[in-house]
Amino acid sequence: MKFINRFSDGTLRFIFTFIAIYCLAYSAIVFVNTMFTDRMTTDDCLWINENDSPELKSGLRIVQVMEGGVTDVAGIRDGDVLIEIDGFKFSNSKEAQDILNSYESNQIVEYTIDRNGEIFKTNVRVYKVFNFLFLIFSLLGLGFILIGFMVGYSKPKELTSQLFFFLGCSASLGFNLIGINNYSIYSNRIFLNSLIGISLFYPLLVHFFLTYPIKYEFKRRKLLIGILYLIILIVSLINTFFSNTKSDNLILVYLNYFIIGGYFVAGITLFFVSYYKLDKDKQRKPLKVIFYGFLIGLAGFTYTSFIPVFVRKPNFLIDTWIYIPTILILAIPLSFGFSIIKYRILDTEFIIKKGLVFGIITAFIVGIYLLLVLFLDNLLSQFLPENKQLLTIALIIIVTFSFDYVNKKAKELVDKQFYRERYNYRKSLLLFSEELPYLNNIRQIIEKIAYSVRETMGINNLHVWFLDDDYYKTLETEISSSNGSEKIFRNDSVYDDAFTSLYKINKEPKFLSEVYLHELGIPEEYRKIILKENFILSVPIYIKNKLIGAINFGEKPSGKAYSEEDIDLLKTLASQAAIAFENSRLQEEKISKQVIEEELQIARKIQMGLLPQKINSVNGIEISGFYNPAKIIGGDFYDVIKLSESKILVVVADVSGKGIPAALYMSKVQAMIQFAATIFPSPKEMLIEVNKQIHQKIDKKSFITSVIALFDLEKMTVNICRAGHNPVIYSVNGKFELLKNKGMGLGLESETLFNKNLEEVEIKIAPENMFVFYSDGLTEAMNLSKEEFGTEKILDIINFNRESKCSIIQDRIISSVDSFRNGAEQNDDITLVIAKIVSK
Repeated sequence: MKFINRFSDGTLRFIFTFIAIYCLAYSAIVFVNTMFTDRMTTDDCLWINENDSPELKSGLRIVQVMEGGVTDVAGIRDGDVLIEIDGFKFSNSKEAQDILNSYESNQIVEYTIDRNGEIFKTNVRVYKVFNFLFLIFSLLGLGFILIGFMVGYSKPKELTSQLFFFLGCSASLGFNLIGINNYSIYSNRIFLNSLIGISLFYPLLVHFFLTYPIKYEFKRRKLLIGILYLIILIVSLINTFFSNTKSDNLILVYLNYFIIGGYFVAGITLFFVSYYKLDKDKQRKPLKVIFYGFLIGLAGFTYTSFIPVFVRKPNFLIDTWIYIPTILILAIPLSFGFSIIKYRILDTEFIIKKGLVFGIITAFIVGIYLLLVLFLDNLLSQFLPENKQLLTIALIIIVTFSFDYVNKKAKELVDKQFYRERYNYRKSLLLFSEELPYLNNIRQIIEKIAYSVRETMGINNLHVWFLDDDYYKTLETEISSSNGSEKIFRNDSVYDDAFTSLYKINKEPKFLSEVYLHELGIPEEYRKIILKENFILSVPIYIKNKLIGAINFGEKPSGKAYSEEDIDLLKTLASQAAIAFENSRLQEEKISKQVIEEELQIARKIQMGLLPQKINSVNGIEISGFYNPAKIIGGDFYDVIKLSESKILVVVADVSGKGIPAALYMSKVQAMIQFAATIFPSPKEMLIEVNKQIHQKIDKKSFITSVIALFDLEKMTVNICRAGHNPVIYSVNGKFELLKNKGMGLGLESETLFNKNLEEVEIKIAPENMFVFYSDGLTEAMNLSKEEFGTEKILDIINFNRESKCSIIQDRIISSVDSFRNGAEQNDDITLVIAKIVSK
């Protein structure tokens, strides 16, 4: 019935109310006609039409005269022919019965009788029949429609509630024609309603028990259910066709008995099988009453079905005491009603509470109205005898202004008197919601939820499941810091997928019974995982429309189902808990960030301490260096190593990536180069050794670019080797050029390929020669428009300031980069080293 669920709850409730009122109105018409206005009058015999008989040209053949009955006392015998009733002639049994029904109980009616050609008159004391069989089946239909309406109105979108509602409607329409003696008083429309009702009842019964208490899933379930309804449709059409013929078809009668009996037995069998399939006594307990109710009701149905077999008379000729055991069939709706109200197996609390509130308000208004009428009538009679319209106006004003107050007080009264338990725990949960914002961590929140639910509802089995791993981490941190003994059980991804699947359609709480999980279309693998936990209800926890987990509740000690108001309160609790969980996580995240930032600041100080604090230059060269990481710490570094009074080594390197991993590689490579500088005489050999050491140890996704320049102020040369780093900007003879000697990054390739592609260049130097070493963070610095600073701007700045000191040139380059970025975030580490040859 998925198409029904396209409507809102309010629309479905309106539709269900309309259908229920229609069924009740129809049933009421039939009941009033049968039991009061058109109650059948009988004479303790049966009339038969024999129009085809040559012996009987007019009248009705009298048969089955009850011994000692009013007809027998009047001297009428089997085989006599009734010609007139009180002088009124008739052409068929319908007209004769209509005449007889006009007489009340104990009235004397004159019959004109033909006995073998002899005509005589006799007086018969007729009486009204009390149709006990009709009364029982009318009550059966009434019980079904009332319970079905309560169930359907409370949960209009649940399949089990929908099926039970339509089952009740069909029972109301169909059962009230069982036991009727005089069908002639009813129109074709009423018969059509009854035919639809009785036809739908039996397939609906089987359909309902295919769904509740266990939903049976099999390959062609929908096809089978369709066939169940189709068979009944075909049989109904056949019955309608033969009902228009004059002949009685005995085969059709037995076929009807067989099919109806088959449906009834199938439905009852399904329920019994489902009952015994339930694993636990807790699951069987609410259904045990229905189980016994069906056994008793089945005995009543069986008894009623066999009466026509052993007593071959119309029911109005059968003594009422024979039908008394038929009352047993009422055990079926009564057992359903008891279990539904007692154990909430199909939640009806919504409609029950509304009914109580409405009843109290109605009683109050009627009572106040009557009192006011008496009081004001006496008062106004004395002072304003001619103007009683004031009475009406006063009553309207009083009722209008008191309605909201009365409505509110009526709800409170219903809660206190009929739902005191919920009235108390609702107050407790409201207090809990006030305390919740002051709880500091997730552990305290969970403990408070467990305590509140345990104290208010008695629920001991509560489980909080988090989808987001961050909450588990926060919880573990809280427990470890408090030396708690609790254990955190993290579930695997399949478990998470199982509970996540509950909320793919909507964000509403979900019942976790076999039937509900089937209705939600949860895969069997997930159903087993969920059912294994023995939870009854799952209430989701959402933060900004994102599912972060759920609070799962076990069974209530009373055995009752969770009502709609229970769920509303738990939803409120979960939504407030969600905020508290998130606040706790954010607080923990804030603390962790503070700790990390403090540690990073320490790491930054250490990293900056690894850079040259004061450049110990040699005579004849001026050097200035700058480093600024994009994050707190970075992966660039530079170093200036004084090898002797005439030799100095300049190193600039850039580790791929940023942050902590890059910084760790940076410190490792820096140490390697410093060590290699003490052993190897040339930059190339130093880089070869570093690559050899780092190739097998560095992450395959990482690499390092570097440039090493060895200045020899005695020979007035500089040897430069570049391992995939940015070209060196240098000036010789007053012209700036880019040095682009071959080389690949450290750690990318093994010794053979790396060594083969590494080139060292030697350049003669003289005073005023300048060398600029930098990382790509300088040239690739971006502004808000994603434009790069570029090498050309650096060359322009150097050329314009070539006469200045290295430190001044450095400051102007960095200042230009900052101005160019114009507030854009620094996208990479920036390293800059400028060396200038000066006169000794």
